[in-house]
Amino acid sequence: MNWAAFQAPLDNLVFLTLFLGMLLYWSNLAFPKYNFLTKGANAAVVLSNIFAAYILGSRWFTYGYFPLSNLYESLIFLTWALTAASLLLTLQTKTKLLGSVTTPLAMFISAFASLSLPEDMQKASPLVPALKSNWLMMHVSIMMVSYATLIVGSLLGILFLGILF
Repeated sequence: MNWAAFQAPLDNLVFLTLFLGMLLYWSNLAFPKYNFLTKGANAAVVLSNIFAAYILGSRWFTYGYFPLSNLYESLIFLTWALTAASLLLTLQTKTKLLGSVTTPLAMFISAFASLSLPEDMQKASPLVPALKSNWLMMHVSIMMVSYATLIVGSLLGILFLGILF
């Protein structure tokens, strides 16, 4: 399977669904009585999460190692973790505001990973011997998930301070 042929369309789908989700979240803030906007936004973010997971899973399957060895893979994983954390908190708290601030950030991270990074940095390369360990998967994945939850918490704190003052 030629991974390079599928990478750009999948990156574009992640960006497009996050952009659609952002527009729907923002439209819901402007028109709060239309509940279908929230459902559509949540569905778009779920789709982007699935597409990001597919990118990571297919790279894992194709190249034989957990995809967190370069900046591109780490940013796609961060996008996945950020959308997952945002969705979990949005569904638990039923808030309409959280997705409207986390989705644009996830969209910009995805755009930076796919558009701004040179193709050499997006390509998978063989792991150096220091990274050929199970600790890569455990340590880096937990670190990236903690970054995502820290970002969501920071955005909530800034949002809270903005509402207070």
